[in-house]
Amino acid sequence: MQAGRKKSSFRMAVERILEEAFPEETGAARLQQVGLFTVIYLLQDDAEGVTAKRLSLVTDQDDGKISRQLKKLIALDLVERTPVLQDQGRGRAYKLTVKDTPQAKRLIKAIEKTGRRKRKT
Repeated sequence: MQAGRKKSSFRMAVERILEEAFPEETGAARLQQVGLFTVIYLLQDDAEGVTAKRLSLVTDQDDGKISRQLKKLIALDLVERTPVLQDQGRGRAYKLTVKDTPQAKRLIKAIEKTGRRKRKT
């Protein structure tokens, strides 16, 4: 029975994240955006910066899909990009980080709360 409660509380947290973070998007788009935001959040403190190319490799998604989702996250003021000093081949690389905005903080809080619930049970 305890597994049912774990699943139920995790589901409620995920549903709240999806509804609150991206209310105007389709379910699939919200899921992709929350996933991408979470990956950026988790990787941003690594020695290797988070770039669109790195996200593409980590998620096994093509550059175009990553670029479209990043544009949405940037427009929602959740993620920012800053130029990387070194040349990355064909174009210019940008380091991606989670912005310090109220919207991003709410999403981070929900993600961290979900993680704490999962570990406690």
